[in-house]
Amino acid sequence: MKSTHELTVLLMSGSWYEENAYMTLLSRALRDHGIEVRTPDLLLFFPLTRTVLRNRDADVMQLDWIYDYYATGDLESRRLNDLVSYLRAAAFLLDLLAVSLLDVRVVRTVHNKRSHEGIYPRTERIVSECVFWVADAITVKCSAAAAEIAAAYRVPEAEELSVVPDGNYIDAYENDVSRATARSDLGIDDASFVFLFFGQVRPYKGVPELVEAFSSLDFSDAELWIVGSPYTDDIEARITTLAAADPRIETRLSYVPDDRIQYYLNAADVLTLPYRKILNSGSAHLGLSFATPIVAPKIGCLPETIPPENDLLYDPAADGLVRALRRAYESPDLDSVGRANHQRARTLNWDRTCELLLDVYAE
Repeated sequence: MKSTHELTVLLMSGSWYEENAYMTLLSRALRDHGIEVRTPDLLLFFPLTRTVLRNRDADVMQLDWIYDYYATGDLESRRLNDLVSYLRAAAFLLDLLAVSLLDVRVVRTVHNKRSHEGIYPRTERIVSECVFWVADAITVKCSAAAAEIAAAYRVPEAEELSVVPDGNYIDAYENDVSRATARSDLGIDDASFVFLFFGQVRPYKGVPELVEAFSSLDFSDAELWIVGSPYTDDIEARITTLAAADPRIETRLSYVPDDRIQYYLNAADVLTLPYRKILNSGSAHLGLSFATPIVAPKIGCLPETIPPENDLLYDPAADGLVRALRRAYESPDLDSVGRANHQRARTLNWDRTCELLLDVYAE
């Protein structure tokens, strides 16, 4: 293997996720360390093998999200989607076998235990285990993720996984408006206590449960803002109906441009992330980076990512979310929680992420 400063890395999900902050920040950090990073357009048939053959000087191929390589959901019928997905999965397994014979190091980066809305669980399990078997190295975002992945799949063993936490989002988005300016822009009274849900509205994120929990609280000066693009029309209709029953709930169910993100984060008192399931959370990194206190369940990487000063993590069983919302509302010093979160974000820097990843590349 070459010196790490001479490596050429193929980020295979880069062309699919050009607007993804993780991919942008990772690419930038690697390039700052002298790595040649390529985000190739992925070909329809045998994308891994053909990409490596077109980039014969590449040393490392990093696989982040693999579900998109085979899952199909936009055809005329479920039966047709199923057929095409199974055929694509079979082709992807052949592609994996072929690329394993080439002179490139395959690094699998695991973001989730399973795809969030995965409708092919058996196929996904087979494909994931084959990727683990082919990979020369596997990275996860925290030690809890290593344990969960090892327990969920026959391969790999937990000790075979490398923990490489994500960096922060401090430099990813503008952050130069004050709380007062942000609230004035959004029409929020300065005396209001604002709970914010921010991000794409998807089933696994538990927004209906958040609406129910918030509505059970009798805080007359509190508001819940649900901000983000709905994953489906059905989700949008459900959230709109639920929110309409409580005048304290405001919805902005649309995509938020990067330059508007700071207005919502800086206007909020607390970021609420009521996940039903999660390993790593980009939204949690966003909250830390904006020095925002975070209400979230004690699952996945969240307890390792969020500092102990943020004592708003809850047991997802029973009424944990309701009690966490109340604890946040009654907290005497959320400012100090926010400062601790921002300090944690600063320690989660991309230089450190890059150094850990380069060690994996060079093994």
